Amino acid sequence: MKKFRILIISIITILCIVFTTKTFQNDTFYTIKLGELILNNGIDMLDHFSIHTLAYTYPHWLYDVFIYIIYHFFSFTGIYISTIILFIILMLTVYFTNLKLYKKELSVAFISILSIMVMSNYATARAQLVSYILFVLEFYFIERFLQTKEKKYPIFLLLISLILCNVHVAVWPFYFILYLPFIAEYIIAKLFKKKSILFGRIKIEKNDNVKYLVIIMLCSILTGLFTPIGDTPYTYLYNTLLGNSQNYIKEHQSTDIFGQVYLIVFLIEYIFLTILSNTKLRYMFLTIGLAIMSFTSNRHIALFVILFAPCFINVINNFLDNTKLNVDKLIKYITNKISICIVSIILISLFVFTIYNNKDKEYFSNENYPIKASDYIINNLDYKNIRLFNEYNYGSYLLFRGIPVFIDSRADLYTKEFSGLPYDIFDDYMKHGVNYNEIIDFYAIAF
Repeated sequence: MKKFRILIISIITILCIVFTTKTFQNDTFYTIKLGELILNNGIDMLDHFSIHTLAYTYPHWLYDVFIYIIYHFFSFTGIYISTIILFIILMLTVYFTNLKLYKKELSVAFISILSIMVMSNYATARAQLVSYILFVLEFYFIERFLQTKEKKYPIFLLLISLILCNVHVAVWPFYFILYLPFIAEYIIAKLFKKKSILFGRIKIEKNDNVKYLVIIMLCSILTGLFTPIGDTPYTYLYNTLLGNSQNYIKEHQSTDIFGQVYLIVFLIEYIFLTILSNTKLRYMFLTIGLAIMSFTSNRHIALFVILFAPCFINVINNFLDNTKLNVDKLIKYITNKISICIVSIILISLFVFTIYNNKDKEYFSNENYPIKASDYIINNLDYKNIRLFNEYNYGSYLLFRGIPVFIDSRADLYTKEFSGLPYDIFDDYMKHGVNYNEIIDFYAIAF
């Protein structure tokens, strides 16, 4: 088994390197500048990068500081490498936590490697990469607490809540949602006193430790007080839902066709394997909840991948237990000298190709960002006091260069729910094609 684990760890590591894109998203630029601002001036809950006078919530301030420190010492290369490292940590966390929970080498390895393919779209320098790691650990700690009732797990769960409040407050509410399938299963077990439903295919576990889990969840609410960003942990989601930015940003919109096909295929497989074997009621609840969230918003697909993994592994294991497949023999076949040699050649080839392919690739280019335009503005205009009307996706790069922006990819900042203004800057930007002259006059735009 040791050879098999080393092989899987190697595959996961190399695939994470291969699938991490070298080209940065525009959010990276404002993340760097925010981290620099926080370290130099602290958090004053005000925006310092737009032409407007706005309030700002600093929703991922700790991650911003982390990225700026890396950038300060190691430039963009450091950010790229840190993204690879975080992606590797995430996928190895998925692998090892599921291995601890289910003890089945083959199914855990298969699902962990498969998950990398989908998660590659989310391997970017954004706070979400840290929050995904925390959610995988949260699921693991909840399961382990229910199994053992050890006191260390409530401490770990409270720490996860505290870190989320400071690293990525926008997803903090999901921390509490993840408790709900466990609580719902316990309530049903108490009310109906059944051990299974649907012809015995869905197992109901009555675990009295869930009562203490509820206490942990309620105590976690208080961790929102331990942040330098005021009441933001308690108000951010509400204000976001009131704003209109969700209607325009792709990651908040309904899942595209590829994502829908992916979700449907895995749901069908899960149901099919459940019919042939069995699953746990809490896992069924979690799967349904994650699927609904994923169909309604692109950004939730990543949560589906990493948290559906243990549900899928569990039902695969139950199916394999009812078959005559000799898993140990299959693992020995995979780890024989010829197989390891073939896999090693493939991994080395992928690694070398990735290094060669990325050698001359830029972290960002003039095709995607206004590099030359920014050079001209800085060299020829009073850019510190300029009132510029800019394209949404260019805003983060412009403010990174020190040019005040009309708007950038911190979309919520420009909605009236967050800005504190009686008018909505984000809405005005989205309608600028119709009211162009009015916007120029109202905001005193010079360029």
